[in-house]
Amino acid sequence: MTAPTTDTRARELAAFIDCHFAERGLAPEAVIAESWFRSINQHHLDPGLRHVDNILSAAEIRQHQAQHEAYLSIAGQGVNGLARRVVDAGFAVLLSDADGITLDARLPADHDRYSRAGLIVGARWDESIAGTNGIGTALASGQALTIHRQEHFLAANARLSCSVSPIFDAQNQLLGCLNATCLFNDGPKQAQHLTLHLVTLYARLIENTHFRQRYRDRLTLALKPRDDITDLANEQLLALDEGGRVIGANRAAFMAQPGALLGLRIEQLLPATIDELLMLTRGGACGTQLREPGSELIIEVGLRVPAGYGLRAKPVAPAPTAARHPTLEQLAGGDSQLQQSVQRLRKVLDKDICILITGETGTGKEAFARAVHQASRRQAGPFVALNCAAIPESLIESELFGYRSGSFTGANRKGMKGKLELANGGTLFLDEIGDMPAHLQTRLLRVLAERELQPLGAEAPVALDIQVVSATHQDLASMIADKRFREDLFYRLCGMRMSLPALRQRSDRVELIEHLLRRLPEAQGLQLDAEAHRCLLGHPWPGNVRQLLNALRYAAALAENGVISLNCLPEELLASAPRTPVLAQPLRLEAQVEDAEARHLLDVLRRERWNISAAADAAGISRSTLYRKMKRHAIVPPNQAD
Repeated sequence: MTAPTTDTRARELAAFIDCHFAERGLAPEAVIAESWFRSINQHHLDPGLRHVDNILSAAEIRQHQAQHEAYLSIAGQGVNGLARRVVDAGFAVLLSDADGITLDARLPADHDRYSRAGLIVGARWDESIAGTNGIGTALASGQALTIHRQEHFLAANARLSCSVSPIFDAQNQLLGCLNATCLFNDGPKQAQHLTLHLVTLYARLIENTHFRQRYRDRLTLALKPRDDITDLANEQLLALDEGGRVIGANRAAFMAQPGALLGLRIEQLLPATIDELLMLTRGGACGTQLREPGSELIIEVGLRVPAGYGLRAKPVAPAPTAARHPTLEQLAGGDSQLQQSVQRLRKVLDKDICILITGETGTGKEAFARAVHQASRRQAGPFVALNCAAIPESLIESELFGYRSGSFTGANRKGMKGKLELANGGTLFLDEIGDMPAHLQTRLLRVLAERELQPLGAEAPVALDIQVVSATHQDLASMIADKRFREDLFYRLCGMRMSLPALRQRSDRVELIEHLLRRLPEAQGLQLDAEAHRCLLGHPWPGNVRQLLNALRYAAALAENGVISLNCLPEELLASAPRTPVLAQPLRLEAQVEDAEARHLLDVLRRERWNISAAADAAGISRSTLYRKMKRHAIVPPNQAD
C-alpha cells in the first residue's frame, strides 16, 4: 500500500512543479519539491519576490543571543573549526537556532557581499519567511542537505549554494543548524558533496559536546563500530540513570536504534549490564570490546562515574555487586551527630516540609538529597537537580520555571518544561541555592507557598506535588543581613536544617575510608598500608568526602601487589601530611594502636590538631587526665618529637 501512495505523491509534485516552476528546468529531489509545495500552499509566498524583510533589530538580536547563551558557548568551537576550513574558500559559516534565526556567523574577507545576501547574525531563515532555503528546509525536514542556486524558492536567493546540517539535543529535539554557504557558484551541485560532509561532521561534534556537557555528572557510554573508529559522526553516546535506563543520547544513537530509545535498559541494547561493563573496563578507566551477533563494538565507559551511582544489575563474575545509592543511615556512617540528624530527618519526611542541607563543599549534600528522595513516598517519581551556580543567570528562570510555545521571540517552538514541572511527583534539589538571583527568589517563594506554577505563556497554572531539598555551602544568615538573600524564602526552604560536618570533624573517618575503598570497583582486593592509612587520617581534607574519594581512586590506580602505599597517594596529601607522632619508647605505632584507648586518643588529638584543651573536651576528660593517658601510652605531639 505504501508504494502507490508514494507514486501518487510523486506525480502530484511533478504536476505542481510543471505548473509553478517549469521555467527553472529542474527536477528537484523530493525534500526540495515538498518544500516548494509548502512555500506556496502553506506559507503563501511568491517565488519572484526580490526582497524579504527577515532581519531582527539590534535589541532583538541581543535578547535572542542571551536566551541561547549556553547553546552558543557549546557550539562556538564547532563554528570556529568549520570556519577555519571553509571560509578562505569563499564560504560563510552560520549557526542558527531551531527557529531558523542566525545566532553566529563567520564571513570571508569580502564580507559586504555576504551581508547584503542576508548571511548575517539576526537573519530569519524559517521556511515561512524565506521559503525553501538551506537552514529553513533542514529544520523542516530534520535532515542534512544542500540547496543549490535555483533550488531556493525565492529568486533573490538563486546565487546561494547552502550545505546545512541540523543539530539535535540529547532528547532528539532540534537545537538549530550549522550552515556553509557560498555565493555565485556556477559549478554543479555535486561539487558541494564534500562540503556537506564536513558541515555534518562539525554538527555531530557540536551535538556530542552538548551531550557530554549536559550529562557530565552521569554514567555515559560511547559506542563505535570496530571497523569505523575514525568516523566521529558514527560515534553513539548514551547517558543512563540510576536504574540503568537511557535518559539521553546523541543523534547517531537515535538514528542507529529503530523505535523508541529513551527509557530502554542498557541490556536491551548491549550484551552486557552496567555492572558487567564496569567490571570489564575496571570501573570505567578504559575501553573494552564486546561482540554482538554479526558485529563487534568498541565500548568506552564514561570516565566520570558519580559517587554513589546506583547499579542494580547482576554481575557475571563473583566480584561484589555494586550497590544502589546509599541510604541515609549508610551515608551517616558511624558518626553520632549525623545519625541523630538522620533520625530527625526521617520524622519529617513526607510531611510537606522543605529541607535545607548545609555544609562545606564536598561533604555530600547531593548524596544526602538523593537519599532523602529514595527514603520518601516520592521515590518512584523523578529526582531533578538544578545547580544555581552552574547556569548563567539569564537561563536560570527558563530552566527553573519553563515556558510554553510562542512565549517570546527566540523561544523553543515546542516550549520547555522547567525543573519545577519536571520534578512534579518527585523531588526537586536546588543546589547552591545561595547563588539564586534575587529577582527569582520572589517568584520561587510564591510557587512554594501556593504549590502551583504558571510557566510563561501558559493559560492555566500547574499544580505541584514536590519535595524541595536545597543545599548551600554559604552562610545564608550573613547573606540575609547583607540583603543578598530573602529572609522569607530562607524560612520557607529551611523547614528542617541538616548540617553536614566536614570530613575532618567526623568521628568515623577510619570506617568511612574503609567503606569508600570497598565501594570502588577499581579498588577491589586492595589494602592500605599503615603509613598511607595514617596520612589519610591526618589530612585536613578541605575538599571533604569528594576529595577523599578522588584520592582513593588515584591511589587505587597506582597500587601494586594489592597494596596502597604512601607513595600511591596524591602529592598534595604528602606535601601537607603532618609529621607522624613518635613514641618515647622504641615501640612501633602499629603495636600501640592495638590498645583501643591509645587508638581513640590518637584519633581525637589528630582531629583537634593536637590542641590539648580541645582534645580533652572532645574526649570528655580533664587536661591533666589527658596528659597522664598520653604519657602512659607514650604519645608525643609532633612538635615535641626528636
